[in-house]
Amino acid sequence: MQFDSLEVRRNSLISRLQVAKLSEFLGNNPWVCEANSAYKESTAPSVTVVITLFNYSEYIYECLNSICKSNVSALPQGFDILVVDDCSTDNSQNLVKQYLAESDIPICLISKAFNTGTSDARNIGLKLARAPYVFMMDADNWIYPNCLTTLYNAIKDSNYAATYGIINKFESITKEALGFLSCYEWDMRELVRAPYIDAMAMFNKEVVIKLGGYSTELIEYGWYGWEDYDLWLKLGMSNYNCKLVAKIVASYRYHPSSQIHITSKYTESIAKYFHKKFAFLIKKYDDLDKIFGFIVFTQLEEIHIDLETTHTELDKVDGQINLAKSEIYRLKMIIAAMESSKFWQMRKLWFKFKKMIGSGQNE
Repeated sequence: MQFDSLEVRRNSLISRLQVAKLSEFLGNNPWVCEANSAYKESTAPSVTVVITLFNYSEYIYECLNSICKSNVSALPQGFDILVVDDCSTDNSQNLVKQYLAESDIPICLISKAFNTGTSDARNIGLKLARAPYVFMMDADNWIYPNCLTTLYNAIKDSNYAATYGIINKFESITKEALGFLSCYEWDMRELVRAPYIDAMAMFNKEVVIKLGGYSTELIEYGWYGWEDYDLWLKLGMSNYNCKLVAKIVASYRYHPSSQIHITSKYTESIAKYFHKKFAFLIKKYDDLDKIFGFIVFTQLEEIHIDLETTHTELDKVDGQINLAKSEIYRLKMIIAAMESSKFWQMRKLWFKFKKMIGSGQNE
């Protein structure tokens, strides 16, 4: 029942996404923008921070505060902030409106007309970003003051499609440290093996848009959570390089009730889609022990293959047994026909007569 309910949610989201795309195609943008005066005056920032927001009213102020405290000494034209709200049903929108009205940092709230998911929200942010470089993040996380300048210095005047820094991961309720994310160098072999880079990174906007942005079709094969990894794989498959800056630049909040529990329900479906979409990468790195992190799926697939092979062999045995039974039945019918024939009756009498003669001679 719960899985059926989730399927209803997925189908509803897919329908809304189709309506939103049709609306945009017809020239009616399915969103409205509300900006403060600082945003209107700043027309060409060096970096745009895109925040995706959905029902994070308890975290959005902390997120915005962390960005507004950024060191901008290395950003010639400063930065602006786009908050893309995906139809929040809590007080998130009002809090953002209040914040931008009181801030002298360029901030614009983009309120979507349809709840269509993270990928679409990020694509809208990319489309409306005015800077050549875009930093992506979700509203429940925050960055350190050195984040934007550190990543900007690494990506400007380079051929990198993206730069990323080390991210501190912590448990939302207890605040317990849970290690680090995005802490390894860019390595396509390892990326194909398993995801290891988070969404929080700075991207060359033109490159990401050229590749189609974030893949909204993933919802047709699974749930949220794969769009970031999908983008990193698309960058690598298109021969773009990305760069790790070995400094802690942000904090990632882990929720005990994370959507990963829903995402995992569609592991097999999304794995099959990734195997098809990124077949070139699989062929290129064909000696890996894991592909896209799906070692559990691979093991299950091998079990399925073994079971299918066993069933095939059993079917063969059953077929052979049935053939044998048919042959035995045919032979029985032949014997029965022979035994009922006159020739067989005469043969039986001959052997009986011969036996009687033999007995008489022995006497």
